[in-house]
Amino acid sequence: MNIKQLLNYAGILALCCILAFSCERTQGDLLPPAKKPVTPVDPGAGNEVIKELFEKAPVVVWIEAAANFSRLGTAERMATVFQKLSDIGVKGIVVDVKGIPGLVNYDSKIATQLKTWNGYTQKAEFDYLQNAIVEGRKKGLKVFVSMSVFAEGMNYYGTPMGKVYTDNAFSDIQAQVMTVTGEVKKITDVHAYGLLNPLQPLAQNYELSLIKEVISNYDVDGFVLDYCRYYDISADFSDYSIEGFRKWAKLPSVSRTDIVQQWGVTNGAVTPQKTGPLFNSWLEFRAQTIRDFVSKAGGMVKEVKPNLAFCSYAGSWYDSYYGVGVNWASNTYDPSSDGFNWATPTYKNTGYAELLDMFMTGNYTAALTGPGWWTVQGQINGANKVLKGANIHYGAIDIGNTQWVNLQNVKDAIKMIRQQTKGIMLFDLVHIDDPTTNQFNMQLYDELKASLE
Repeated sequence: MNIKQLLNYAGILALCCILAFSCERTQGDLLPPAKKPVTPVDPGAGNEVIKELFEKAPVVVWIEAAANFSRLGTAERMATVFQKLSDIGVKGIVVDVKGIPGLVNYDSKIATQLKTWNGYTQKAEFDYLQNAIVEGRKKGLKVFVSMSVFAEGMNYYGTPMGKVYTDNAFSDIQAQVMTVTGEVKKITDVHAYGLLNPLQPLAQNYELSLIKEVISNYDVDGFVLDYCRYYDISADFSDYSIEGFRKWAKLPSVSRTDIVQQWGVTNGAVTPQKTGPLFNSWLEFRAQTIRDFVSKAGGMVKEVKPNLAFCSYAGSWYDSYYGVGVNWASNTYDPSSDGFNWATPTYKNTGYAELLDMFMTGNYTAALTGPGWWTVQGQINGANKVLKGANIHYGAIDIGNTQWVNLQNVKDAIKMIRQQTKGIMLFDLVHIDDPTTNQFNMQLYDELKASLE
Protein backbone atom coordinates (compact mmCIF):
# COMPACT_ATOMS: atom_id res chain seq x y z
CA MET A 1 0.00 0.00 0.00
CA ASN A 2 1.50 3.37 -0.98
CA ILE A 3 1.52 6.53 1.11
CA LYS A 4 -1.55 8.10 -0.46
CA GLN A 5 -3.53 4.92 0.04
CA LEU A 6 -2.46 4.69 3.69
CA LEU A 7 -4.03 8.08 4.33
CA ASN A 8 -7.02 7.29 2.13
CA TYR A 9 -7.82 4.22 4.17
CA ALA A 10 -7.18 5.97 7.46
CA GLY A 11 -9.86 8.38 6.31
CA ILE A 12 -12.22 5.57 5.38
CA LEU A 13 -11.71 4.00 8.80
CA ALA A 14 -12.42 7.27 10.55
CA LEU A 15 -15.56 7.80 8.49
CA CYS A 16 -16.76 4.29 9.23
CA CYS A 17 -16.24 5.09 12.90
CA ILE A 18 -18.46 8.16 12.55
CA LEU A 19 -21.23 5.89 11.35
CA ALA A 20 -20.64 3.53 14.24
CA PHE A 21 -20.21 5.86 17.20
CA SER A 22 -23.03 6.00 19.70
CA CYS A 23 -23.63 9.46 21.05
CA GLU A 24 -26.33 11.51 22.61
CA ARG A 25 -26.94 14.56 20.41
CA THR A 26 -27.89 17.65 22.32
CA GLN A 27 -29.66 19.92 19.85
CA GLY A 28 -29.50 23.66 20.44
CA ASP A 29 -31.80 26.35 19.13
CA LEU A 30 -28.98 28.41 17.60
CA LEU A 31 -28.52 28.15 13.83
CA PRO A 32 -25.61 29.73 11.96
CA PRO A 33 -26.30 32.60 9.58
CA ALA A 34 -27.52 31.61 6.13
CA LYS A 35 -24.96 31.69 3.35
CA LYS A 36 -25.93 32.65 -0.18
CA PRO A 37 -24.76 30.02 -2.69
CA VAL A 38 -22.02 31.20 -5.04
CA THR A 39 -22.83 31.40 -8.75
CA PRO A 40 -21.44 28.32 -10.55
CA VAL A 41 -18.08 28.81 -12.26
CA ASP A 42 -18.56 27.73 -15.87
CA PRO A 43 -19.82 24.23 -15.01
CA GLY A 44 -18.91 21.40 -17.38
CA ALA A 45 -22.55 20.62 -18.06
CA GLY A 46 -22.82 23.90 -19.97
CA ASN A 47 -19.39 24.08 -21.62
CA GLU A 48 -19.25 22.29 -24.96
CA VAL A 49 -15.45 22.09 -24.99
CA ILE A 50 -15.43 20.39 -21.61
CA LYS A 51 -18.38 18.14 -22.45
CA GLU A 52 -16.48 16.95 -25.52
CA LEU A 53 -13.36 16.34 -23.42
CA PHE A 54 -15.16 13.91 -21.14
CA GLU A 55 -17.02 12.25 -23.97
CA LYS A 56 -13.60 11.38 -25.36
CA ALA A 57 -12.22 10.20 -22.01
CA PRO A 58 -14.78 7.91 -20.33
CA VAL A 59 -12.03 5.75 -18.81
CA VAL A 60 -9.19 7.32 -16.83
CA VAL A 61 -6.45 5.80 -14.67
CA TRP A 62 -5.11 7.51 -11.56
CA ILE A 63 -1.31 7.58 -11.29
CA GLU A 64 -0.27 8.13 -7.68
CA ALA A 65 3.00 10.03 -7.34
CA ALA A 66 5.16 7.84 -5.08
CA ALA A 67 3.86 4.40 -6.06
CA ASN A 68 4.69 5.00 -9.72
CA PHE A 69 7.80 7.11 -9.24
CA SER A 70 10.29 4.59 -10.64
CA ARG A 71 7.76 2.87 -12.91
CA LEU A 72 7.44 6.11 -14.87
CA GLY A 73 10.90 7.45 -14.09
CA THR A 74 11.99 7.88 -17.72
CA ALA A 75 10.30 8.83 -20.98
CA GLU A 76 10.87 5.29 -22.25
CA ARG A 77 9.14 3.74 -19.27
CA MET A 78 6.23 6.14 -19.64
CA ALA A 79 5.88 5.29 -23.32
CA THR A 80 5.74 1.57 -22.58
CA VAL A 81 3.17 1.82 -19.78
CA PHE A 82 0.98 4.39 -21.52
CA GLN A 83 0.84 2.19 -24.62
CA LYS A 84 -0.42 -0.69 -22.48
CA LEU A 85 -3.11 1.56 -21.03
CA SER A 86 -4.17 2.79 -24.44
CA ASP A 87 -4.33 -0.77 -25.77
CA ILE A 88 -6.93 -1.80 -23.17
CA GLY A 89 -9.22 1.17 -23.76
CA VAL A 90 -7.99 3.78 -21.28
CA LYS A 91 -8.58 7.29 -22.65
CA GLY A 92 -7.11 9.50 -19.94
CA ILE A 93 -4.63 9.64 -17.08
CA VAL A 94 -4.73 11.56 -13.81
CA VAL A 95 -1.12 12.42 -12.98
CA ASP A 96 -0.69 13.01 -9.25
CA VAL A 97 2.03 15.65 -9.01
CA LYS A 98 1.83 16.42 -5.28
CA GLY A 99 1.48 13.61 -2.81
CA ILE A 100 1.04 13.57 0.96
CA PRO A 101 4.60 14.77 1.74
CA GLY A 102 3.92 17.93 -0.29
CA LEU A 103 6.84 17.35 -2.66
CA VAL A 104 5.99 17.89 -6.33
CA ASN A 105 6.62 15.99 -9.56
CA TYR A 106 7.06 18.94 -11.89
CA ASP A 107 9.43 21.86 -12.42
CA SER A 108 8.32 24.19 -9.64
CA LYS A 109 9.69 27.53 -8.52
CA ILE A 110 7.61 27.28 -5.32
CA ALA A 111 7.69 23.76 -3.92
CA THR A 112 10.49 21.25 -3.40
CA GLN A 113 10.62 18.59 -6.09
CA LEU A 114 10.49 14.87 -5.44
CA LYS A 115 13.57 13.48 -7.21
CA THR A 116 14.41 10.39 -5.13
CA TRP A 117 12.04 7.79 -3.71
CA ASN A 118 12.72 4.37 -2.22
CA GLY A 119 16.26 4.30 -3.60
CA TYR A 120 15.41 5.39 -7.14
CA THR A 121 16.56 8.79 -8.42
CA GLN A 122 15.23 10.44 -11.55
CA LYS A 123 17.65 12.41 -13.70
CA ALA A 124 17.93 16.04 -12.66
CA GLU A 125 16.72 17.29 -16.04
CA PHE A 126 13.74 14.90 -16.17
CA ASP A 127 10.43 16.78 -15.92
CA TYR A 128 8.01 14.05 -14.85
CA LEU A 129 4.80 15.94 -15.66
CA GLN A 130 5.98 17.33 -19.00
CA ASN A 131 7.06 13.88 -20.11
CA ALA A 132 3.74 12.43 -19.01
CA ILE A 133 1.97 15.01 -21.17
CA VAL A 134 4.17 14.34 -24.21
CA GLU A 135 4.03 10.56 -23.96
CA GLY A 136 0.35 10.52 -23.02
CA ARG A 137 -0.62 12.63 -26.02
CA LYS A 138 1.35 10.31 -28.32
CA LYS A 139 -0.92 7.50 -27.13
CA GLY A 140 -4.11 9.56 -27.50
CA LEU A 141 -4.60 10.01 -23.76
CA LYS A 142 -6.18 13.07 -22.18
CA VAL A 143 -3.97 14.32 -19.35
CA PHE A 144 -5.33 15.55 -16.01
CA VAL A 145 -3.16 16.72 -13.14
CA SER A 146 -4.03 16.27 -9.47
CA MET A 147 -2.67 17.52 -6.15
CA SER A 148 -3.17 16.43 -2.54
CA VAL A 149 -4.18 19.93 -1.64
CA PHE A 150 -3.83 20.38 2.11
CA ALA A 151 -1.17 17.70 2.58
CA GLU A 152 2.29 19.09 3.32
CA GLY A 153 4.20 16.43 5.18
CA MET A 154 4.62 12.83 6.17
CA ASN A 155 6.70 10.82 8.60
CA TYR A 156 7.56 7.99 6.23
CA TYR A 157 8.70 5.07 8.38
CA GLY A 158 10.74 7.35 10.62
CA THR A 159 11.84 9.82 7.94
CA PRO A 160 9.93 13.12 8.26
CA MET A 161 9.55 15.07 5.02
CA GLY A 162 7.59 18.10 3.89
CA LYS A 163 7.04 21.70 4.88
CA VAL A 164 5.38 20.96 8.22
CA TYR A 165 8.76 19.61 9.31
CA THR A 166 11.09 22.01 7.47
CA ASP A 167 9.27 25.36 7.64
CA ASN A 168 8.20 26.81 10.97
CA ALA A 169 5.43 28.85 9.34
CA PHE A 170 3.83 25.64 8.05
CA SER A 171 4.48 23.75 11.27
CA ASP A 172 2.45 26.44 13.02
CA ILE A 173 -0.56 25.99 10.71
CA GLN A 174 -0.66 22.21 10.60
CA ALA A 175 -3.95 20.68 11.67
CA GLN A 176 -4.57 20.35 15.38
CA VAL A 177 -6.51 17.28 16.38
CA MET A 178 -8.55 16.35 19.41
CA THR A 179 -7.35 13.37 21.43
CA VAL A 180 -9.48 10.97 23.43
CA THR A 181 -8.56 12.80 26.66
CA GLY A 182 -9.82 16.10 25.29
CA GLU A 183 -6.32 17.47 24.75
CA VAL A 184 -5.55 19.25 21.47
CA LYS A 185 -2.29 18.29 19.75
CA LYS A 186 -0.54 19.02 16.47
CA ILE A 187 -1.39 16.34 13.94
CA THR A 188 2.27 15.34 13.52
CA ASP A 189 2.45 14.60 17.25
CA VAL A 190 -0.32 12.03 16.82
CA HIS A 191 -0.32 10.83 13.22
CA ALA A 192 2.19 10.29 10.43
CA TYR A 193 0.44 12.74 8.12
CA GLY A 194 1.11 16.46 8.04
CA LEU A 195 -2.14 17.95 6.84
CA LEU A 196 -2.70 21.69 7.19
CA ASN A 197 -5.61 23.53 8.75
CA PRO A 198 -7.73 24.46 5.70
CA LEU A 199 -8.98 27.62 7.41
CA GLN A 200 -5.52 29.17 7.62
CA PRO A 201 -4.92 31.92 4.98
CA LEU A 202 -1.29 30.83 4.47
CA ALA A 203 -2.42 27.27 3.76
CA GLN A 204 -5.00 28.41 1.22
CA ASN A 205 -2.74 30.92 -0.50
CA TYR A 206 0.14 28.48 -0.79
CA GLU A 207 -2.01 25.74 -2.28
CA LEU A 208 -3.63 28.19 -4.70
CA SER A 209 -0.18 29.31 -5.82
CA LEU A 210 0.77 25.72 -6.67
CA ILE A 211 -2.44 25.13 -8.59
CA LYS A 212 -1.91 28.33 -10.56
CA GLU A 213 1.71 27.45 -11.27
CA VAL A 214 0.98 24.01 -12.66
CA ILE A 215 -1.98 24.96 -14.86
CA SER A 216 -0.18 28.05 -16.16
CA ASN A 217 3.01 26.23 -17.15
CA TYR A 218 1.71 22.89 -18.39
CA ASP A 219 -0.69 22.03 -21.21
CA VAL A 220 -3.03 19.75 -19.32
CA ASP A 221 -6.68 19.03 -20.02
CA GLY A 222 -7.93 19.36 -16.47
CA PHE A 223 -7.08 19.84 -12.81
CA VAL A 224 -8.32 17.53 -10.04
CA LEU A 225 -8.54 18.45 -6.34
CA ASP A 226 -7.56 15.67 -3.96
CA TYR A 227 -7.40 15.79 -0.16
CA CYS A 228 -9.17 19.12 -0.28
CA ARG A 229 -10.53 18.39 3.18
CA TYR A 230 -9.91 18.13 6.89
CA TYR A 231 -8.01 15.14 8.23
CA ASP A 232 -11.04 13.64 9.98
CA ILE A 233 -13.72 14.47 12.54
CA SER A 234 -11.06 15.22 15.18
CA ALA A 235 -9.62 18.17 13.20
CA ASP A 236 -9.25 21.12 13.40
CA PHE A 237 -9.66 22.18 17.03
CA SER A 238 -6.96 24.85 17.13
CA ASP A 239 -7.62 28.16 18.87
CA TYR A 240 -7.60 29.74 15.40
CA SER A 241 -10.44 27.53 14.18
CA ILE A 242 -12.47 27.91 17.36
CA GLU A 243 -12.22 31.70 17.11
CA GLY A 244 -13.06 31.56 13.41
CA PHE A 245 -16.14 29.50 14.20
CA ARG A 246 -17.18 31.94 16.92
CA LYS A 247 -17.02 34.87 14.51
CA TRP A 248 -18.75 32.95 11.72
CA ALA A 249 -21.63 31.94 13.98
CA LYS A 250 -21.73 35.41 15.60
CA LEU A 251 -21.47 34.05 19.12
CA PRO A 252 -20.11 35.85 22.17
CA SER A 253 -18.03 32.81 23.11
CA VAL A 254 -17.42 29.18 22.14
CA SER A 255 -15.79 26.34 24.04
CA ARG A 256 -14.70 23.03 22.56
CA THR A 257 -17.21 21.23 24.76
CA ASP A 258 -19.98 23.24 23.09
CA ILE A 259 -19.05 21.20 20.01
CA VAL A 260 -18.19 17.79 21.47
CA GLN A 261 -18.66 17.02 25.14
CA GLN A 262 -17.00 13.63 25.22
CA TRP A 263 -14.51 11.85 22.95
CA GLY A 264 -13.76 8.16 22.71
CA VAL A 265 -12.13 5.61 20.45
CA THR A 266 -14.10 3.65 17.89
CA ASN A 267 -12.22 1.04 15.85
CA GLY A 268 -8.96 2.80 16.57
CA ALA A 269 -10.10 6.31 15.62
CA VAL A 270 -10.93 9.24 17.91
CA THR A 271 -14.63 10.02 17.51
CA PRO A 272 -17.32 12.03 19.34
CA GLN A 273 -19.15 10.01 21.96
CA LYS A 274 -21.42 12.83 23.11
CA THR A 275 -21.92 15.92 21.02
CA GLY A 276 -22.67 19.43 22.22
CA PRO A 277 -25.29 21.99 21.16
CA LEU A 278 -23.05 23.52 18.47
CA PHE A 279 -21.94 20.26 16.82
CA ASN A 280 -24.12 20.59 13.72
CA SER A 281 -23.22 24.25 13.29
CA TRP A 282 -19.55 23.29 13.57
CA LEU A 283 -19.98 20.76 10.77
CA GLU A 284 -21.50 23.44 8.57
CA PHE A 285 -18.67 25.85 9.38
CA ARG A 286 -16.06 23.29 8.31
CA ALA A 287 -17.95 22.46 5.12
CA GLN A 288 -18.28 26.16 4.35
CA THR A 289 -14.51 26.55 4.76
CA ILE A 290 -13.85 23.85 2.17
CA ARG A 291 -16.51 25.19 -0.18
CA ASP A 292 -15.05 28.68 -0.04
CA PHE A 293 -11.63 27.31 -0.96
CA VAL A 294 -13.04 25.26 -3.84
CA SER A 295 -14.77 28.39 -5.11
CA LYS A 296 -11.48 30.32 -4.98
CA ALA A 297 -9.59 27.53 -6.73
CA GLY A 298 -12.23 27.12 -9.43
CA GLY A 299 -12.42 30.84 -10.06
CA MET A 300 -8.65 31.03 -10.44
CA VAL A 301 -8.50 28.05 -12.78
CA LYS A 302 -11.16 29.53 -15.04
CA GLU A 303 -9.48 32.93 -15.00
CA VAL A 304 -6.22 31.41 -16.20
CA LYS A 305 -7.72 28.88 -18.64
CA PRO A 306 -11.51 29.13 -19.12
CA ASN A 307 -11.77 25.80 -20.94
CA LEU A 308 -9.63 23.81 -18.54
CA ALA A 309 -11.74 21.21 -16.73
CA PHE A 310 -11.95 21.85 -12.98
CA CYS A 311 -12.59 18.59 -11.12
CA SER A 312 -12.45 16.96 -7.71
CA TYR A 313 -12.24 13.52 -6.16
CA ALA A 314 -13.97 12.51 -2.93
CA GLY A 315 -15.23 9.36 -1.30
CA SER A 316 -18.72 8.35 -2.38
CA TRP A 317 -19.98 7.76 1.19
CA TYR A 318 -21.83 11.07 1.44
CA ASP A 319 -23.75 9.97 4.51
CA SER A 320 -20.57 10.20 6.59
CA TYR A 321 -18.30 12.43 4.51
CA TYR A 322 -19.20 15.37 6.71
CA GLY A 323 -16.49 14.00 9.00
CA VAL A 324 -13.78 15.47 6.74
CA GLY A 325 -15.63 18.75 6.26
CA VAL A 326 -16.76 18.18 2.70
CA ASN A 327 -20.22 18.64 1.20
CA TRP A 328 -19.86 17.54 -2.40
CA ALA A 329 -23.59 17.66 -3.08
CA SER A 330 -25.54 20.21 -5.08
CA ASN A 331 -26.35 23.34 -3.10
CA THR A 332 -30.01 22.61 -3.87
CA TYR A 333 -29.90 19.29 -2.02
CA ASP A 334 -30.95 19.60 1.62
CA PRO A 335 -29.66 16.70 3.75
CA SER A 336 -31.43 18.06 6.84
CA SER A 337 -34.78 17.29 5.24
CA ASP A 338 -33.61 13.89 4.00
CA GLY A 339 -33.01 12.12 7.30
CA PHE A 340 -29.48 13.30 8.09
CA ASN A 341 -29.64 14.56 11.67
CA TRP A 342 -26.09 15.99 11.55
CA ALA A 343 -27.09 18.65 9.02
CA THR A 344 -28.48 22.11 9.77
CA PRO A 345 -31.18 23.53 7.47
CA THR A 346 -28.49 25.78 5.94
CA TYR A 347 -25.88 23.04 5.52
CA LYS A 348 -27.08 22.70 1.92
CA ASN A 349 -25.50 26.06 1.09
CA THR A 350 -22.07 24.51 1.57
CA GLY A 351 -22.59 22.13 -1.36
CA TYR A 352 -19.94 22.62 -4.02
CA ALA A 353 -21.14 20.41 -6.89
CA GLU A 354 -22.05 23.43 -9.00
CA LEU A 355 -18.46 24.66 -8.84
CA LEU A 356 -17.07 21.60 -10.62
CA ASP A 357 -16.99 20.52 -14.23
CA MET A 358 -16.43 16.88 -13.31
CA PHE A 359 -16.59 15.02 -10.00
CA MET A 360 -15.31 11.52 -9.35
CA THR A 361 -16.52 9.44 -6.42
CA GLY A 362 -14.57 6.57 -4.94
CA ASN A 363 -16.87 3.55 -5.02
CA TYR A 364 -14.48 1.53 -2.88
CA THR A 365 -16.41 -1.61 -2.11
CA ALA A 366 -16.71 -5.08 -3.64
CA ALA A 367 -20.43 -5.33 -2.78
CA LEU A 368 -22.40 -4.51 -5.91
CA THR A 369 -25.92 -4.32 -4.51
CA GLY A 370 -27.67 -4.11 -1.17
CA PRO A 371 -29.15 -1.55 1.23
CA GLY A 372 -27.43 1.68 2.25
CA TRP A 373 -24.44 3.56 0.87
CA TRP A 374 -21.82 0.81 1.13
CA THR A 375 -22.51 -0.91 -2.19
CA VAL A 376 -21.55 0.20 -5.68
CA GLN A 377 -25.20 0.54 -6.64
CA GLY A 378 -26.06 2.34 -3.43
CA GLN A 379 -23.26 4.83 -3.94
CA ILE A 380 -24.22 5.48 -7.55
CA ASN A 381 -27.86 6.00 -6.58
CA GLY A 382 -26.90 8.18 -3.63
CA ALA A 383 -24.50 10.31 -5.67
CA ASN A 384 -27.06 10.86 -8.39
CA LYS A 385 -29.58 11.90 -5.77
CA VAL A 386 -27.39 14.47 -4.04
CA LEU A 387 -25.50 15.76 -7.10
CA LYS A 388 -28.75 16.44 -8.97
CA GLY A 389 -26.93 16.63 -12.31
CA ALA A 390 -24.84 19.63 -11.25
CA ASN A 391 -21.68 18.28 -12.88
CA ILE A 392 -20.30 15.38 -14.91
CA HIS A 393 -20.11 12.40 -12.57
CA TYR A 394 -17.52 9.60 -12.79
CA GLY A 395 -17.40 6.60 -10.49
CA ALA A 396 -14.19 4.90 -9.40
CA ILE A 397 -12.89 1.60 -8.08
CA ASP A 398 -9.82 0.84 -5.99
CA ILE A 399 -8.33 -2.20 -7.68
CA GLY A 400 -5.61 -3.06 -5.20
CA ASN A 401 -7.01 -2.36 -1.75
CA THR A 402 -10.61 -3.52 -2.08
CA GLN A 403 -11.06 -7.14 -1.04
CA TRP A 404 -12.67 -8.56 -4.17
CA VAL A 405 -14.49 -11.89 -4.38
CA ASN A 406 -12.77 -12.72 -7.66
CA LEU A 407 -11.76 -11.08 -10.94
CA GLN A 408 -15.34 -11.23 -12.24
CA ASN A 409 -16.35 -9.10 -9.24
CA VAL A 410 -13.93 -6.41 -10.43
CA LYS A 411 -15.24 -6.59 -13.97
CA ASP A 412 -18.86 -6.40 -12.83
CA ALA A 413 -18.12 -3.31 -10.72
CA ILE A 414 -16.49 -1.64 -13.72
CA LYS A 415 -19.42 -2.46 -15.97
CA MET A 416 -21.96 -1.18 -13.44
CA ILE A 417 -20.16 2.13 -13.08
CA ARG A 418 -19.61 2.46 -16.84
CA GLN A 419 -23.29 1.89 -17.53
CA GLN A 420 -24.66 4.24 -14.87
CA THR A 421 -22.23 7.17 -14.74
CA LYS A 422 -20.48 9.29 -17.35
CA GLY A 423 -17.17 7.52 -16.85
CA ILE A 424 -14.87 5.58 -14.56
CA MET A 425 -11.57 6.21 -12.79
CA LEU A 426 -9.39 3.20 -12.07
CA PHE A 427 -7.25 3.51 -8.93
CA ASP A 428 -4.36 2.95 -9.35
CA LEU A 429 -1.87 2.28 -12.18
CA VAL A 430 0.38 0.46 -9.72
CA HIS A 431 -2.35 -2.11 -9.05
CA ILE A 432 -2.78 -2.82 -12.75
CA ASP A 433 0.92 -2.98 -13.58
CA ASP A 434 2.52 -4.51 -10.48
CA PRO A 435 1.32 -8.07 -9.65
CA THR A 436 2.49 -7.74 -6.05
CA THR A 437 0.01 -4.92 -5.35
CA ASN A 438 -3.24 -6.73 -6.15
CA GLN A 439 -4.76 -9.85 -4.65
CA PHE A 440 -4.63 -11.73 -7.96
CA ASN A 441 -0.82 -11.59 -8.22
CA MET A 442 -0.86 -10.72 -11.90
CA GLN A 443 -0.75 -7.78 -14.27
CA LEU A 444 -4.36 -6.85 -15.01
CA TYR A 445 -4.18 -5.15 -18.41
CA ASP A 446 -5.69 -8.04 -20.36
CA GLU A 447 -8.16 -8.90 -17.61
CA LEU A 448 -9.61 -5.38 -17.58
CA LYS A 449 -9.73 -4.86 -21.32
CA ALA A 450 -13.11 -6.46 -22.03
CA SER A 451 -14.78 -4.50 -19.24
CA LEU A 452 -13.45 -1.21 -20.56
CA GLU A 453 -14.45 -1.62 -24.20
